This record gives sequence, structure tokens and C-alpha cells, in this order.
Amino acid sequence: MKRSLFAALFASALIAGNYITLDNGKVIELRPDGTWQEVKVIKKGNETIAIKPDGTWEKVESKNIEVANKLETNAEAKFKDTPLVQTLIGTWSGDGERYEFTKDKVVFSVKDGHRTKTISGKWSVENIDEKNKTLTLNLAEGARLGFLTFGGEIRKIKIIDDNTIEDITGWDEGKIVTLHRVR
Repeated sequence: MKRSLFAALFASALIAGNYITLDNGKVIELRPDGTWQEVKVIKKGNETIAIKPDGTWEKVESKNIEVANKLETNAEAKFKDTPLVQTLIGTWSGDGERYEFTKDKVVFSVKDGHRTKTISGKWSVENIDEKNKTLTLNLAEGARLGFLTFGGEIRKIKIIDDNTIEDITGWDEGKIVTLHRVR
């Protein structure tokens, strides 16, 4: 059902126009080749103009800019309330990585050479495996259109115990980071 809903929304967007305003207010242009780009939409008088990242622009009829509704499934809502996910709430640090989880926001920092990369924003649980105690998280996503997300970073976390987690995002490259709860 989720796929058919997305397909219908995507098809209607392509028929009605190439531009969609996401739930965070950003506007994207959907291209015929299946890619997308963020554009800046401005109104000048009674005209609406879409300015593209390469500096080109085009006039757009306001009615051809669709508004995307955020689709939240029951699974997404209930994931945050599970004891396994609740274990994440707090601050975690280890081996150049740091997570600060609150109920609705995350700040994730990782050392990248001599500098530190930091992202922050809302977070969601994409998948949960109770048996293996693993969570797939989407950190600081820019926007969501059905199951399609724009921006953000996907991380895979294994809960070891109440005071230890492992970031197993890079396990296939031999990189597992152990983090401990900061008190």
C-alpha cells in the first residue's frame, strides 16, 4: 500500500508539474530521468520563478507546484516508544564519534581527518530488529515524501547494553565503533 500511495503521489506530481514543496518548505524539481534537485522559488508580482542551482531559471505556474504531505506510518510512530529505541536517549561517545539523542532531535559528530563533521536535526527509526538488537536510523533527514527521504544520514546501531552501543554502519568495511553512555 505504501508503494502504491507513493507511486500515485509521484505520478500526480509529474502530471501536475515537476515541482514539489516538501514538508520542511524546500522545493525540489523532479526530473524525467528520475533525479531531483533543490530549487529556489520566488514570486515577483504575479509571476512565480524557479531558480536552479546552475543559475538557470524558468517561469512556473503556481498551480504546478505541488505540496507534499508528510506520510507517517504507524510503525514509525510506535518505534520511538519501544524500550530498545528508548535506550538511545542520552549522550554516547567513543572512537571519534558522538551521538546526543533526545526524543525528537539528534546531534551526530564524527572525526573526519583533522576536522569534525556534525549533523543535527530530527531522527527516525527506519527499521528495528529486536532479536539482534539493531536499529537502522535516519539522522537529520531534510525531508520525506512517503518512503523516499532527502538528505540526512543512515546509521545502523547495535544495542549491547544500557551503557554500550556499537555503530555498525561500516561493518562491511571492517569498521565497528563502540560508544559508551556519557554520564
